Amino acid sequence: MNIMLYLRQLLILWVSVMVPCAFALEIKVVDQNGAPVKDAVIAIPEGSITAISPEPAIMDQIDVAFVPHVLAIEQGREVIFPNSDDIRHHVYSFSEPKRFEIKLYKGVPKTPITFDQSGLVALGCNIHDSMLGYIFVSPWPEFKITDTSGLVTLSKAVNTVAVWHPWIPNLTEPMMVELTAQEDVNLFQITLNLNQPQPVKRYKKKYKKRYND
Repeated sequence: MNIMLYLRQLLILWVSVMVPCAFALEIKVVDQNGAPVKDAVIAIPEGSITAISPEPAIMDQIDVAFVPHVLAIEQGREVIFPNSDDIRHHVYSFSEPKRFEIKLYKGVPKTPITFDQSGLVALGCNIHDSMLGYIFVSPWPEFKITDTSGLVTLSKAVNTVAVWHPWIPNLTEPMMVELTAQEDVNLFQITLNLNQPQPVKRYKKKYKKRYND
């Protein structure tokens, strides 16, 4: 094969592999001990919501826990709260962006809840103190949640990202983090100081004896 033709084909192959990733941004989130952090919300703090998914997001209740533990949605989206356990739950939130409650129930509520204000919504169960869940309602169109490896991939390179995790003490809104390049220019690392919160105490007791009806 002609050496120039070979080099040209090699260059085309290299470009085809690299270009789709050239503008992507990979971020790894770790805690103060260097362990990967799951359920951290990473958002690009720019732009506005122009389209809302017509399908409600799902915050399930499985084995006396909210699943997923952290749900991220765009501002204006509906969320439905199925109860997949064989006992009743009483879901509520006192958070400013969305105060609501769904009293003792099984199965799937008939009406989804619309989260029309951006912000952080903490969920509890009036029967089970250990049940904690969180909904991040984003005012920005691009946001991701880290997986068990602590990784997310954003669509473009930016200098600053918005970061939130439920175990960051006293963090009631996302913090802005400037990215510092690592050896790999497309990979950035964010370190968070985390402290697991205590369960929320229920605000009523009269439902306790009826939760497993």
